[in-house]
Amino acid sequence: MQMPVIDAIRIPRDASPRVRTAADELARWIEKLGGIRPTIGTHSDQGNVTAWLDTAGTDLKPEHFRIAVNEGADLRITGGDGRGVLYGVQECIDRARRNQAITALTDGPHFPVRALRMWETPSNKVWCLPFKSILDYEKMLRPEECPEYLDLARRLLAMRVNNLGLFAQYAARGSQFERWLSHAEPVEQFARFLDRFGVTVGLSLHYAEPDENGNYEDVCPFSDAVRAQWHDFAARLADTMPSVRNAIVWGAGENAPGPHEDDCERCRALPVRERVLAGMRLVSEALATIDGALLWPAVTDQAAYAKSETELFGDWGDELPANVRIAPCHLYWDFRPPYPPHPIWRHIGNRPGERSPYVFELALVGDTAGLNFLPCSMAHRWQEEFLKAADKNCDGFDANLGIHPEHVDHPLNLSNWYAYGKLCWNPYLDPDDILSEWLTMEYGAEARAFLPGLRETYPATIGALFSRSGLTQCHSYVARYSYLDTRLNGPWRIWTDYLHPGMDRVGEDVLGLALPLDAYPEEEGEALRNDPRYQLIFNRVPLTAAYADELMAEKRPSIAHMERVLAAWRQLDGKIDPDSFAHVAGLLEANVNDVRIFVDCFGLYLDYKLGRLQAAQVEAMRARYADVPKGEATAGSPYDGWFWDHFGWQGTYLEFLDDLDKLLRGETLGPFLAAGATEVQME
Repeated sequence: MQMPVIDAIRIPRDASPRVRTAADELARWIEKLGGIRPTIGTHSDQGNVTAWLDTAGTDLKPEHFRIAVNEGADLRITGGDGRGVLYGVQECIDRARRNQAITALTDGPHFPVRALRMWETPSNKVWCLPFKSILDYEKMLRPEECPEYLDLARRLLAMRVNNLGLFAQYAARGSQFERWLSHAEPVEQFARFLDRFGVTVGLSLHYAEPDENGNYEDVCPFSDAVRAQWHDFAARLADTMPSVRNAIVWGAGENAPGPHEDDCERCRALPVRERVLAGMRLVSEALATIDGALLWPAVTDQAAYAKSETELFGDWGDELPANVRIAPCHLYWDFRPPYPPHPIWRHIGNRPGERSPYVFELALVGDTAGLNFLPCSMAHRWQEEFLKAADKNCDGFDANLGIHPEHVDHPLNLSNWYAYGKLCWNPYLDPDDILSEWLTMEYGAEARAFLPGLRETYPATIGALFSRSGLTQCHSYVARYSYLDTRLNGPWRIWTDYLHPGMDRVGEDVLGLALPLDAYPEEEGEALRNDPRYQLIFNRVPLTAAYADELMAEKRPSIAHMERVLAAWRQLDGKIDPDSFAHVAGLLEANVNDVRIFVDCFGLYLDYKLGRLQAAQVEAMRARYADVPKGEATAGSPYDGWFWDHFGWQGTYLEFLDDLDKLLRGETLGPFLAAGATEVQME
């Protein structure tokens, strides 16, 4: 059956909001694909070709669906629940967008948790990014009236995402509970709106509340006060935000103290894992009273904590409450694509017959993989982790998400949104097939020829941003000199260099972070230390002219990779929508120069460190890129804001060149601020 022939949609009289939304989306796409918008109702005596939607599939699991086709007469989509109907309808929509006929199918997701977590504090700046959140408490009061929220909801449905966590970075003053509750009405309206699309909203919180001085005095998992706070919050949440039930609770690392840190007499007598378990049980009991679930992040901002993270949060099974899942990063630390897996992977899924209560985090919009403005296809890189999670019987994935207020994401990076959803649904799919499907749906069948170009965005962007796993930029922007110098000299314990400035060896003629390998068996750790792919994260290497030339010889091919991406896209000229072609072509032209600038900046940095940089080289680079198209990664954007106030972090390539000019003149660059948040961000 071809979807556009459907002219009537029938739903039960008591259809849930999710089933009604499924009907609306089916009707919208039938019209969008050239059909006549069908009627939607409860009567069966209208229409020549009817689509029936219901949740009568008592033999189906939740979120599963069955598609049955009576060719030329009707289509029936039955779900195990409302989500199942939504996903069955979305399957039909996807097939129609690929010009495929709708055929009989019974299907459901592999992973029960398919989550996203927004970096964005509503009505504030996006954490670590220079633009403002698309979430605004005033707009969230009427989300159905905001096109950007409707677009987001439809994107989440297309991905089959079933959870969305709202982020809030609050200062160490005042109550986090009271702050969320003070915004109860807009959060509830937003959650109710997303629930229609099958997405349950959760809140990000810390395990404990600070006192009036910002200190965390009471983190005891047996504390009556801590227990009362959580039960009181859960009760008030049920009263004021009944559509919000889940919580992401930070209870590890700096600025998020957890039960493992308590030192009362009772806790001192317990193994530290028992304290952690008691803390998770304390929170989970409160959330269970409102049928809520707890996601407990286990990997902090401290790379040096890998061993303790593994000891505290590895090897859990049935002793965890049923509504609790642990969320470690899927890579060694902080979503860095070239890094090896975090050692906690070795301590997951090793208890046959027991649940494996782990949900792995990754970055959907990666702040070290191009962000919203450099293309970087992640499907092939991710699949290794999805297959591993499936093999270890883990519960799913939770992906960080930052949404650009103007263009959502780089157009080619929207393939990552599709790939994340598909791999959560079925981790055994071929990434090439996933990307080919996405190209067909977005740009038409002719665009499948761009698949090699789309795949090449990964070595182009990762090659520009990293060198032997050492990050040679600031996230996905040009780094200021001081940031680059401290982050390459190591040992890197981000955030603490402000508290312990002696840890950054500024000015040393050595590269490398020397991250710890003590969480690995000795033989495996030595293999990682000696693996050239990871040389600059597990070692400290003397910087010589020969070594600098070696690194630059490895980095320069990223330029050729991005040039080939652009060339491959240009082959689509005249074969796809002209406006879409021109838009992406313009971005890629700028991206080619962005990568060239990244490579040249790193080369000038190495030359300065070696004492061979000349002022003429800096001026030549200024002239070389003065009149060519450039992107946000190197030249900034209209959204540049608070993050650029952090001198020493990131900036434009011109600011980096200014730093070099000052150094060549013997001037100092001023203090290096690495505190991580401004007063505006923390309010």
